[in-house]
Amino acid sequence: MRLRRLKPGDWITAGLVVVFTVPTSISLLASAAPWVVALGGACIAVLTALLFVRRALPRVSFLICCGTLLVLLALPDLPDGVPMILLPISLCHLPVLHAVVAETGRWRLPLVVTMIGLGLILLRATSAVPDPLSWGAFWALVPLAATVVLSTVALGVRDWENRQAQEQRLIDAVNRERTLMAQEVHDVVAHSVAVMVAQADAALLVGERDPARARELLENAVRTGRDAMTEMRSAVRLLRDGEPPETAPVTSLRDLDRLIPAIRTPQLEVELAVAGDAERVTTETARAAYRIVQESLTNAAKHGTVPVRCEVRVEVDEREVRLRIRDNGPGIRADAAASLGLGIAGMRERARTVGGRLDIAADRSGTQVRAWLPIA
Repeated sequence: MRLRRLKPGDWITAGLVVVFTVPTSISLLASAAPWVVALGGACIAVLTALLFVRRALPRVSFLICCGTLLVLLALPDLPDGVPMILLPISLCHLPVLHAVVAETGRWRLPLVVTMIGLGLILLRATSAVPDPLSWGAFWALVPLAATVVLSTVALGVRDWENRQAQEQRLIDAVNRERTLMAQEVHDVVAHSVAVMVAQADAALLVGERDPARARELLENAVRTGRDAMTEMRSAVRLLRDGEPPETAPVTSLRDLDRLIPAIRTPQLEVELAVAGDAERVTTETARAAYRIVQESLTNAAKHGTVPVRCEVRVEVDEREVRLRIRDNGPGIRADAAASLGLGIAGMRERARTVGGRLDIAADRSGTQVRAWLPIA
């Protein structure tokens, strides 16, 4: 059972009900028979206590409240002829009714029970009045009482729906954060490992005939590994602290200038062309563009035919960044792109997160990835 504490507004409601109903109820009860005073006083104490536990135990509070009101309904009238059920303390049922609806989301049964109880109260009140001509005054209160009950239930339903919506927003925020972290880790690890393997393979191929070139490739592999460690630390810091580090690994489209040389090998030729003012692009959009290019090149290196040639085109205008990455690999089916793993799904999600879109097209001549990312 999930226990919930009273909110400040609940304390205010409980306090007002106690102040305006308990003293009056005790005053009216004082003139009754001793056993009626004892039993009625116990009912007042129970109903008062329910005001302070109605959030923690909504169902139990509602059942106890209904039972207590039935006891008041069965007790004899006060000496002045007022039925016990008409004591002001009976109004405690309204906050308890609101709580059971707001906490459980179930309103039909509490509403039916309350309306039946309201009918019993009216019948009890009219039976205590000997003059039938005076019954009209009681029955005239039926629309008002029904309106109060329906309004209480409606407020409870609204509060339940608002809390559910708030909890769903929190869940969505956590899921988005997890997705972002999964994308970051995937992009860093998958790309870096693929590049290091490609560079190591290339170093083995050219090692005997061109030792200098082999050494350069191995140095690039080491540099790629170190960069990956730096980005992994940043990702871990984001996961731990909830805030990006002051020096994020990717902050501008200019970071593509260091990505291309790091991934380029004898088996992977990459040509980069950037048109427009790259400095106008926000960090978030630049990071999304960088990761899309990075994942596209990684896929080309892993799945393309050797040697692979890739063309990366980046165009920046006043409204958006347009990306086009094309390789001469075997291509993939566009209708299967969404099911090929976290990498392609992550590219689509990155584009969607910044308000853009991404398309993947493929034929026998290769695969083409296109993205449109708004600047603002």
